[in-house]
Amino acid sequence: MARSEPLLRLSRGGLEESVHTGVLVVIENGRPTLVCGDPGRVVFYRSASKPLQALELVRSGAADAFGLNDAEVAIAAGSHSAEPRHLDAVRSMLKAGGIAETCLRCGGHRSVNPKVAFAQTRDGVALTPLHSNCSGKHAGMLLTAKHKGAPLETYTDLTHPVQAAIAAHVARFGGLPQEKVLAGVDGCGAPALAVPMEAMARSVARIAHPDGLPLDLAAAARRVTRAMLAHPEMVAGEDRFDTDLMLAAKGRLVAKAGAEGVFVVGAAERRLGLAVKADDGSDRGYRLVVLEVLRRRGLLDDDAFGALAKKHAPPVITNMAGEAVGRMDVAF
Repeated sequence: MARSEPLLRLSRGGLEESVHTGVLVVIENGRPTLVCGDPGRVVFYRSASKPLQALELVRSGAADAFGLNDAEVAIAAGSHSAEPRHLDAVRSMLKAGGIAETCLRCGGHRSVNPKVAFAQTRDGVALTPLHSNCSGKHAGMLLTAKHKGAPLETYTDLTHPVQAAIAAHVARFGGLPQEKVLAGVDGCGAPALAVPMEAMARSVARIAHPDGLPLDLAAAARRVTRAMLAHPEMVAGEDRFDTDLMLAAKGRLVAKAGAEGVFVVGAAERRLGLAVKADDGSDRGYRLVVLEVLRRRGLLDDDAFGALAKKHAPPVITNMAGEAVGRMDVAF
């Protein structure tokens, strides 16, 4: 594994108990301003790539051809919790394209929100690919394939015209030759793209502030970010970190989580892109880190920082009786 550095330290009784290591890169105005670990380490975006994957839905003209609204564009860039509003949006997208739900190749699973998952179990909900957190992304890919006249059956293949276009966009936004964008298979069956961490941060900075890119791609990036900012609840859902972060930032930040400890943030006003990867694949390993970096850069005020930290990354560790017994502290 390429060089990592401590990102977060946990202590109890004055002794260090745990350390989350990883890589963090912040790009501002086109150059790195904060680097922890090896910025050249190649990392899978996992679902943090979804805003980039949604670009071709817009750039190709598919979103306009099928009359998608901003909430539907946002869920194409999101990892939803299978709340009713999420399922309705994906159904609406598929209906607009005359595409059957059975065309979704993402598989089904219980909601990533524990409350929704409990209700699904309690009510005996039959899980289908529609319930996948990736079904919005897959619906967007299917609509794009149909608009292009490309096969629907193979829309997740890396060589499919939709996936080839997505890989090209990731390369351009990350400032890479296309052959430097590596690929595996994601949990949902679509390609999982991997780039160096510095390129990942650069790509999210360009999603948030796409000036200088070809006009069609810049316009697509602006629409995707506009949709995410207008509908952060469709990017993740109730009680989810990325949704709550965007709500607290009041239109200043776009944010997206990925599996295995990946998180990205873009801020247009600072031309900023943040990408972090926690080595152990946990979200605990990055949440307080993300909040502290944004606070230090004036992108979260103290009230927003405090509320988000209390809900998603409490710096004070308590025991079962609610007594303070330890701390979490950013390591840099």
